[in-house]
Amino acid sequence: MDVQAQSAIATKLFINISVLSIALNSSFFVYLLYSNRLYDLGKCCSSAVLLILPLSEVLKHFYVKQMFQLETGLKSGPPSSSSSSSSSGRSAGAANARAGRTRWREWFGAAVLFTLATLFYAFICVVLGAPLDQYEETSSLALTLTTVTIFPIILLIGQSHTYQLLLSETLELKSPLTNSYLNLLKNNCIGVILGAWGASVVAPLDWDRPWQVYPIPNVVGSIGGLFGMNVFNLLSTVYISMYRNRRAKAQ
Repeated sequence: MDVQAQSAIATKLFINISVLSIALNSSFFVYLLYSNRLYDLGKCCSSAVLLILPLSEVLKHFYVKQMFQLETGLKSGPPSSSSSSSSSGRSAGAANARAGRTRWREWFGAAVLFTLATLFYAFICVVLGAPLDQYEETSSLALTLTTVTIFPIILLIGQSHTYQLLLSETLELKSPLTNSYLNLLKNNCIGVILGAWGASVVAPLDWDRPWQVYPIPNVVGSIGGLFGMNVFNLLSTVYISMYRNRRAKAQ
């Protein structure tokens, strides 16, 4: 596939996933407002409203996987002839059992990574001033941050490669399209963190509004940051695509 075709597919991917994310985030906000569930955002133990977020991320992941057939493995050289002959001689039953064990290990590792990321976010929240006695509220914020930052990356590249990414190791995936989508997810993380941090400015104000109570502004800010980054991705992708088309016609 030539560079121009890859660029066209990447543009389509960015536009589609940005539009889908904007629609899902908008629907989430509308649901919170019209169902009067906004004040349940800090109650991860007694309210299931935050379960909408991981369901949205799973929906986006399967949409991208099915529509664009992303290859999520790392680049590697061809297997040696000895390993190929040995693997071909193994029985199908043993291969299936090994695949099942690998799948369970991957799921367990993903759960551990998700838990560690949640604890890390909770620690950062406490360091930045979260009340020590509001465990449920801090847990809600940490779960939200993990769900919209780390969880989509785990779904895309798996927990082992996510560890490498978090440890600042360079990942080179098989598909350039997958690399582009991974960069998009990393940009979304920046928007989420900036949104959650920026929303803290309303907490010390003396307006005495119920939506100022911790962690409602931060949770809304994190999702709003994701929404804003998706709008930015959409507009920038459309602009770059239009600019390239004009240059191509002018040549």
